Amino acid sequence: MSVLEWVFVGSLSLAFLTFLLFIVCIILFFSTNNQLKKMKQKRPKNKTKKKRWLKMRRQLDKKKKKYLGRTFILLVISGISVASGAYTRYYQMTNLTTEDGNTLIQSYFLTDEVEKSLVNLQEGADPEKTKKTLDDRTSLLASYAAGVGPSNGLSKEGQKLLVRYYARIRDFSINTYSLSTEQLSNPETVSSYLDTLNQIKAIQKKIFKQFSVNEAALKQKK
Repeated sequence: MSVLEWVFVGSLSLAFLTFLLFIVCIILFFSTNNQLKKMKQKRPKNKTKKKRWLKMRRQLDKKKKKYLGRTFILLVISGISVASGAYTRYYQMTNLTTEDGNTLIQSYFLTDEVEKSLVNLQEGADPEKTKKTLDDRTSLLASYAAGVGPSNGLSKEGQKLLVRYYARIRDFSINTYSLSTEQLSNPETVSSYLDTLNQIKAIQKKIFKQFSVNEAALKQKK
C-alpha cells in the first residue's frame, strides 16, 4: 500500500478505536453519576458514617470528572481522525500518484516533439530523416503507456480519463512508428496523424484540469 493508503487506514482505525473508548467512558460516566444520585438520597446522620460517605462521594465526583474529561478528549481525537481520513481519501482521489504524474509529464513532452516532427513534414522536411526522430520519440511514448494503469485510489472519473489517455497514446505511438517513409511523404497521412494527436492533447488538457496540473510550468521547461 502507498503512504496515503496507510494514513487513511490508520486514521479510520484510530477513529474506530477512540470511538469505542468514548462509548465505554460515556457508560462509566453515567454509571458513576447514578451512583452519586443514589448516595445523595441516602445521606447518613451518623458522624462516622458521614465521614466515610463524604470520602466516597468525593471519589465518585473525581471519577465522574475524569470520565467526562476523557470522553471529551476521545471525542476530539476521534473527530480529528475521521477528518484526517476523509481529507487523505479526498487528496488521494484528486491527485496523481508519482507514477501517473511521471507518465503524464513525459508523454506531454514527447507528444509535443512528435507534433513538431509532423509539422516539419508538412513544411517540407526530409521524410527519411524525420522518420528516425519519430521512431525514437514514438517508441519512448509507447513504452511509457505500455502496461500502465491508473491508481485505484483515484476517483472513478479520473481513472476512466487516464485509461482512455494511456490507450490513445499507446495506439497512436504504435501506428506512427509503423509508418513508412512513403506514407510520411503523403500530406494527407501526416494531417490525419496531427488531427489524432490534437485529440490526444485535448484529453491531456482535461487531465490537467481534473488534477490541477500546472501546464504553464511545464511549458517553461520545454
